[in-house]
Amino acid sequence: MKDKQKRKKERTWAEAARLVLENYSDAPMTPKQILQVIEAEGLKEMSGTSPLACLNAMLHSNSRGGEGLFYKLPGRISLFTLKQCAFRSDCCACSICRVLLT
Repeated sequence: MKDKQKRKKERTWAEAARLVLENYSDAPMTPKQILQVIEAEGLKEMSGTSPLACLNAMLHSNSRGGEGLFYKLPGRISLFTLKQCAFRSDCCACSICRVLLT
């Protein structure tokens, strides 16, 4: 029973990446940069042999379609930001929006 409760409390890759992009960066980041912050801040328990591959796959799959949480910058190799910031109608002129508007 405790194992199930522990799993529910553990963050997913999507939750950890969202926290990084919301709180630790004011610019789009590569999966490697996101993973470095996740590891440094202890935002997710690391298990498995290739956490970067897991994070990268999650970012790509969650940046496709209208329901995705992340946005991959077009013309850029693996730079991600949160979708809510990328498509705001009331642009806040943050560094993410400035990159997207140029």
